[in-house]
Amino acid sequence: MKQIPYEYHNLPIPGGGYVTGFLYSEKERDVLYIRTDIGGTYRFDVKEQRWISLIPHVTMEDLSETFPIALAIDEEKPGSLYIACGVNQPESGVLAISGDYGENFTYEKIPVMIHGNLNGRGTDERLYVRGDIIYYASQQEGLWRSEDKGHSWRKLSALPEEYLTFVTEVEGMLLVGTAGVTTGTGLQPEDLGDESGMMPMRGHSLYISYDNGETFEKVQEPENHAIDGCKLNGLVAQRWCRDEKYLYVTFASTGRRSYVLENGYSCDSGDTIDGHIVRYPFVKTELPKAIEKAGTEKAKSGGGMQSGTAWEWRLGSMEDITPGSASAVKGIGQENIRRGDVLDYGFSGISVSRQTPGMLVASTIVKDDGDSVFLSLDYGENWKQILYDLSEGEIVFRAPYMRPECNGGHSLIHWLSDIKINPFNDSEAWFNSGTGVFRTRNLKDKVCRFTDWCDGIEETVHLNVYSMPKGRVQVIDILGDLGGFAFEELGRACGNSFADAEGNRYITCINADFSDEHPEHLVVTPRGNWTGKTLGGLILSVDQGRTFERLPMPFGLTEDLDEALRLIEHPNVNSGWVAMSPDGKNIVWAVAEGIELPVRRLIASHDGGRTYSCCTVYDKKDCLKTTGKVKVFSDRTDSNLFYGFGGGSDFYISRDGGSTYREYELPAEFPKIDFGLIDCANKTEVRGETGRQGVFYMAIGEGGIWKLEYCAETDNVSLTRLTAPGITAFRMGLGLGSPDGDYYRDSKAIYFNGIVEGKYGFYRTLDQGRTFERLNTDKQMFGEINSIDGDCRTFGRFYLATGSNGVKWGDICGTNR
Repeated sequence: MKQIPYEYHNLPIPGGGYVTGFLYSEKERDVLYIRTDIGGTYRFDVKEQRWISLIPHVTMEDLSETFPIALAIDEEKPGSLYIACGVNQPESGVLAISGDYGENFTYEKIPVMIHGNLNGRGTDERLYVRGDIIYYASQQEGLWRSEDKGHSWRKLSALPEEYLTFVTEVEGMLLVGTAGVTTGTGLQPEDLGDESGMMPMRGHSLYISYDNGETFEKVQEPENHAIDGCKLNGLVAQRWCRDEKYLYVTFASTGRRSYVLENGYSCDSGDTIDGHIVRYPFVKTELPKAIEKAGTEKAKSGGGMQSGTAWEWRLGSMEDITPGSASAVKGIGQENIRRGDVLDYGFSGISVSRQTPGMLVASTIVKDDGDSVFLSLDYGENWKQILYDLSEGEIVFRAPYMRPECNGGHSLIHWLSDIKINPFNDSEAWFNSGTGVFRTRNLKDKVCRFTDWCDGIEETVHLNVYSMPKGRVQVIDILGDLGGFAFEELGRACGNSFADAEGNRYITCINADFSDEHPEHLVVTPRGNWTGKTLGGLILSVDQGRTFERLPMPFGLTEDLDEALRLIEHPNVNSGWVAMSPDGKNIVWAVAEGIELPVRRLIASHDGGRTYSCCTVYDKKDCLKTTGKVKVFSDRTDSNLFYGFGGGSDFYISRDGGSTYREYELPAEFPKIDFGLIDCANKTEVRGETGRQGVFYMAIGEGGIWKLEYCAETDNVSLTRLTAPGITAFRMGLGLGSPDGDYYRDSKAIYFNGIVEGKYGFYRTLDQGRTFERLNTDKQMFGEINSIDGDCRTFGRFYLATGSNGVKWGDICGTNR
């Protein structure tokens, strides 16, 4: 098979997703990593001032590395990097090990469930490495230890808690943070949500071991509170840091508005409360003579006792240094900090300076109008708030969609669960957010300036991508969280994502449709944003995505639809799937039920979305169909024709502009496929062919690629399998078929990702599946692929909507861009 050299680039967002933590090397200058929830791990290139993705080699066959939950460095081995990651399956955790800063990896198994995109992912590192010894603090299966670099593992059963938040060694002491679920009270499933007045309470959170995890003791921590309105109470240790005098730990409790309970202890639960920052002095403790010999052996194995001495390090009594507590907060009124005896938010990020004694920074999580950053210069005795929304400190936004005018007039900083001071330069610090990373280079100045620095980070989940056949817009990008973008230039970030007239952004769009002849007409299915300033439903653009109008909601058709539409007007609820006729008059909306598209919720408009009526769908026996699922596509040339793809390979055609559908028989050899799913649950891709009536291509996984043709004159449907048995096609799109071709009239190139001749990759066929060309190398895989489309205007170019590495375009090497 011919392989064509390709180069790949991102359409710049940038950022866009939750960065869950930073990891600096304490001994090697300029070594900094971040982990993300769905986008893998990145290394910062100091020379280029860009983040470098470490997952281009990851394929759809194993996505473990796209979901890291923890990072670690063996400080005695420069270049080492350890990543705990996984795909949320039992006993399927992966330990990725690199000795060259993430350029190449070997792999070991961790016998627990791991996933980087589960609630609680914002806490500190669950992985600690010292030589051959590795500790892993699992998400809900206890503490594990390996003594052979991860090849085999043993569970440390002395720890009484299964739900953990971090593990580390400090001066030979093994410190473990837990979520207090196993040891809690009233935390059985039947207890949670009980209306009887029982107040479920987490158990103890912070433990320490002085014998490498064979036994554990509780570490003193702030008192738990039973807080009115909270369904689950009790503090959870979030993160830690240490300097020459103290160990510092942050705490938070599940908030009143949290939509998660047992794992609802970090910012990703929706709400936290009762935040604390505490410190513990390091204390030299003299060993009794009886254990002096054992202590010497412990020192030899890496413990905290100094060889030849009769003492070891212990933690002293806890001191609460929370901003807003008994310790003073400069410049902030006490009445603005607390409600009753608890803070209305939690604390998470914490970091110390290695150059300036007593200097540390900390961050809140889930604070109204955005999180805060605090600075102390005296070991936490006094604090100054140096960043809060737009009212305290200075923040500059480089990415256009991050600007306050695109976010209701506020800073978009949220989920600020980690902050790190550069260990070699304490004027520089980084913090994370739910939409990228920010840094300052003047942390110690009177006015500290932060700015987003996401160059190279493309960590958004892209659901659909559409090359535009003509017009000023090159690509329509449909994605999670940020909604959608209309790219006029492939290398330049858009001014904003899809938004209303006031600049308030819509979020997570599911799909879009447009007229091939008049692509300025564009209809999209967004969710409403978290602030409530935009609402879900359908939005319509007549200028190719520059501006949008929200179409009227069709209340009053059925009680079921009314209930669904009311729910869609809540924040962050799927709207469904939409199709629009070439003349823009007929719009068919499959209103969502979660990730499904029920037949009973199919509605049609014949006046551009102003009014609607319920569709009628008939099965092969001409009986009215009210159950099942259906996803609808418009014909690319005939405004009267719409096509419905069902939940079990049932297939329907409407000849009256989308109002009435009748089922058609498909060949028995066509596999049973569920087309009625949306969002990331959709595992197919259907593309109508521009310039052809009734022609559709389908990528259906192991079944390969099929071509469907409908002749309106004879009312006949035919199906042809284009790929031979054994060829897998996950996603596919159509592009310009030749360098001098006409996209509207000529045959198309088919681009797809899948398995050909036993090898996964990106492929192209110019002859309807008779021959294939490979378009990538083993270092050009880019993780999960949710959608593919070929470019309509430039031969050889195609687009990848990834679930982990942004939206990319590929060009033949040497092509002028």
